[in-house]
Amino acid sequence: MMVKNGVVKKVAIGLVVVLLGGALLSGISGITGAGVDQSDESEFVVPKGEPISIDGVLSEDVYTFVCEIPKQQKPELIYFACADGNTGIGKIEWSTWEATGARGVGEYFANDCDPDCANGEFEFTNVNVAIDKAIGVKGKVHLTDLTYESVDEGGVSGEWNLAEFYLVMDKNK
Repeated sequence: MMVKNGVVKKVAIGLVVVLLGGALLSGISGITGAGVDQSDESEFVVPKGEPISIDGVLSEDVYTFVCEIPKQQKPELIYFACADGNTGIGKIEWSTWEATGARGVGEYFANDCDPDCANGEFEFTNVNVAIDKAIGVKGKVHLTDLTYESVDEGGVSGEWNLAEFYLVMDKNK
């Protein structure tokens, strides 16, 4: 077919764009479950780890996770964004490290990613750090629930389950 004025060509290109867009949206809805009746109950449950006794456990036998890697002891650096290192707590100094929990101070850092993460600026805030909730991982005591709070009023605060990704991946082996 000869095209003299490009109208047919534009219609064909438009049709291809519409078809690709529909295929893309179909794929997204299949991944996200869009358009599917969602119940209030989630089927995803984070595994809890092995029950373990902490009676008589020495501090040198207490561990935690760093970037979901088990058997880490008194880490000086904990990343929240393990893939790129843009958020976490560094320069951690632990005042206590026991099976009942750990306490320390550190420096929270976060990249503002402005205009993008490669060219962003890091912001720093001194924080109090705690890790609680002991679980068993391959017979070893691991602390899992990290909380942090700025030493300055109104600053950053938050919590992070240091074991979550490890436990999910370990369950799916």
